[in-house]
Amino acid sequence: MKYILYPVILMVLSGCTAPGERTSGSYKAGFKIVDAVDSSRVYKPGTGLSDYLHFRPLKIDIWYPAVPSPDDSLLKFRDILGLLESRAVYYTGSTEWKGITGKVAQSFCEGVGCSDTTLLLDYRTRSWKDAAPVNAKFPLVIYMCAYNGMSFENFPLFEELAARGFVVASISSIGRYPGDMTMQKEDLDEQVNDAFASLHAIRQESNIDFSRIGLAGYSWGSLAGAIFSEKFPELTCIISLDGSEFHHYGLSAGEDSDFTFIRQSPELAGLHIRIPWLRLESTRQDDLVKVDSIFDFTQKVTGEMQVFKIDSTSHEDFSCIPALVKESGNCKAGDSYRIISDLTISFLNNYLKGKNTFRQVVSRHPARIVPKNQDTPE
Repeated sequence: MKYILYPVILMVLSGCTAPGERTSGSYKAGFKIVDAVDSSRVYKPGTGLSDYLHFRPLKIDIWYPAVPSPDDSLLKFRDILGLLESRAVYYTGSTEWKGITGKVAQSFCEGVGCSDTTLLLDYRTRSWKDAAPVNAKFPLVIYMCAYNGMSFENFPLFEELAARGFVVASISSIGRYPGDMTMQKEDLDEQVNDAFASLHAIRQESNIDFSRIGLAGYSWGSLAGAIFSEKFPELTCIISLDGSEFHHYGLSAGEDSDFTFIRQSPELAGLHIRIPWLRLESTRQDDLVKVDSIFDFTQKVTGEMQVFKIDSTSHEDFSCIPALVKESGNCKAGDSYRIISDLTISFLNNYLKGKNTFRQVVSRHPARIVPKNQDTPE
């Protein structure tokens, strides 16, 4: 089980805006987990129907506009991060991963150089556990997590979206049994199929307007989201958060081979994104001087396209973790995460709600948001 590896990779000294300063919408953010099983796929090889891991398990994390009651409680970060531990145990059918919550939190604090384990785990989120949903229908945002990632990587963004009248369904990034994502196509396909199965599982949710669906993916999840978009025509728009659909050749022979296989597969070779597509890039590409070439994914986009580079950002700035650690420890933070979140939210507002705020957000940060083309929505 490689869930433990992904958070450790995120540990950088990058600065982000404190996520707790957000949540300025009209609603409170509710959080719940939908448990489901995809009986069309076998998860654990060599098992029979009596094994609880025989069929593909689904844990769907959902944030939504809510009306908390006096008896409802706000989650702490230990509750959200603790899902990593419980799912590692569940997906592997092993107790090997018990106790990793504190170790992961400690690694976060040491990597960022701020806060401590207790302060971070006791950080109070803005997610109200199992709060009653607002009696209305809201657009749905499908979120595809990064390589071996799950929803804690960007939960402040989900809280803000819920506060602004969106429902977010976060699709974890686990591959084949025992829940290890690799760069092999078979594991990538599992996340794509998890998204389809999750949508089927939440079709009866009364607070979702299924005529307005957008998708956002971070890193490896963006590649999974792109493939998903071709197979799901109901999508209205798609966002790539420093996505891995732009592969840098020359860094790893094994990864190059795996990506080439994906690139030549019918799913990617025949892909055409015809809906509005936004890509937000870090400046990490500027540092990758040893790469031989870059697969230019923009050739797959035949619809409206906007690409922006967020100046002075690393790949890790597209996760909330550095910002969260710094806020919990009262350390100084920058504004990278806020800018990325504001662009994401305004783009979704443009195409799922018709609010036309995207250009305004871009114009607020002329020194940080660098357009790579001029075709931006009004």
